[in-house]
Amino acid sequence: MLLLKSANANLAAAAISLLSAVSFSSHADTASFDPATSILDLPVVELLDGKVSSTWSAQLKLVDPVNLEFELAGAAPIAPVTGQRDVFDFTTNALHIPAITFGAAEYYAKLKMIPGSNPMRFSLDQFVNNEFQGCPAFSSDGPVSGSCVLSGEIKEDITLTKNTQWILSGGVFIGGDKVDNATLTINPGTKVFGQQGADFLWIRRGSKIMSEGTPDNPVVMTGPLQQSAGEWGGLVIAGFAPVNGCNEGVALCEVAFEAVTSESYGGNEPNDNSGLLKYTQILFAGFAVRPDEELNGLTLTGVGARTVIDFVQVHAGLDDGVEMFGGTVQMKHLVLTNIGDDSLDWGSGWKGKAQFVLVQQAADDGDRGIEADNNGDNPDLEPRSKPTLSNMTMIGSAVGSQGVLLRRGTGVNIWNSVFTGFGSSCLKLDGEATYVNAGAPGDLTGELTMVHSYVDCATNFSDGKGATFAVSDWFTSQMMNKAADPLLIGYLPAPGSPLPTGGMPVGDNFFDSVSYVGAFANANDDWTKEWTFAF
Repeated sequence: MLLLKSANANLAAAAISLLSAVSFSSHADTASFDPATSILDLPVVELLDGKVSSTWSAQLKLVDPVNLEFELAGAAPIAPVTGQRDVFDFTTNALHIPAITFGAAEYYAKLKMIPGSNPMRFSLDQFVNNEFQGCPAFSSDGPVSGSCVLSGEIKEDITLTKNTQWILSGGVFIGGDKVDNATLTINPGTKVFGQQGADFLWIRRGSKIMSEGTPDNPVVMTGPLQQSAGEWGGLVIAGFAPVNGCNEGVALCEVAFEAVTSESYGGNEPNDNSGLLKYTQILFAGFAVRPDEELNGLTLTGVGARTVIDFVQVHAGLDDGVEMFGGTVQMKHLVLTNIGDDSLDWGSGWKGKAQFVLVQQAADDGDRGIEADNNGDNPDLEPRSKPTLSNMTMIGSAVGSQGVLLRRGTGVNIWNSVFTGFGSSCLKLDGEATYVNAGAPGDLTGELTMVHSYVDCATNFSDGKGATFAVSDWFTSQMMNKAADPLLIGYLPAPGSPLPTGGMPVGDNFFDSVSYVGAFANANDDWTKEWTFAF
């Protein structure tokens, strides 16, 4: 693994100064504790349940000083509040308090709800000084005060806190592959960045990442200067979910990763759990770790369905935004902006799901909104790629090629989506195996479908090699598809847009039951606000 070289010290120091200036925390107290009454007062608490939230004031009473357990003493709804606030996330049952003062110091506190408690109780999980306290044993001193360096393999549970600027030096691997499992926890507001080039973070099979950002304090993973794509590698997560790419008949398919061939992914556990990414930015990634082998912003290899990916932005990646190599991973609320290659890419038998996806290409860069494969060597390999996707808004540019390219035998079921502005075409099918998998207009197999969707490009349809029918006929033969202007202002529906009433619920428990087309219900439903990097 690379070590931090003195030649990089000035660059890293400059990066730390830049990142320190980008703060999501006001450092004002968001909670107070009265030792006379044992009451922890929380004036503003946002309760998060997907993209639905409510705001409350609450009081917790310390009822067990030995085990540091608090009981809910009172709560009342209040009007929504922006800015610094406490956040309770139902996904993790964690209450994040970004700033509470004890004595002369300010602390971050994390409380976990005790399952089944009635009245509701919380136990103290973390209590961390918000001022830098030195580098822990799993890291080394950084080039300037307040920074610590991560390198090599980390085979113990660790927590990255917002009081430290964390620098990746070379490939940083969490756990061993299938051995020495470890969990990487990243607290709200924490910043992690590559010092330059081939620095990346890799979660190996059996280990987990818990990137627990909040709307007011997202986790940020970025490059040293935050100016251009490819400043660092990116985030890779490997899991045990099924993939293809092995010889036919192999009971357990495990595949070496194409860019770092010493690393493998895949297995027989579709419900594998690699952890959680919430309110997390991945910025300016995509460095080539070897010639012509760039990493993506977020690479998901054999990742399973119990992994949580929700409210994640990939911005200004040199290669793809998010790429799935097989697996069953499910995602919601993706923001893929200014991606240099394909925004959403899959192959190797991905059978996952995604809902609420925004793609917005830069005016001068980008390829496809979706590039979809099953397997390039054998397009009929099992498990065959067949994700289910709904409520996508994909906005291309004149330099982009297709909004969607479906090829190499892939399957997919697309619902309630919008593709507009792509330079080559909105929709293309390519390869004999892809056409055969689809069936034919009026007699579709159900393996390759698109319903309740809009296309609006200068050229809407393109027929690829091996075509057995016209893509335009495939599109128009399906329910409520339209080649028409969706009427957007930016990425949101404009007044009079047909999108807010044009959709249909997917009818799957993973998907929110909504009846609109695109990623946003209406002009007031901008769930990208506050937690994303400006785009």
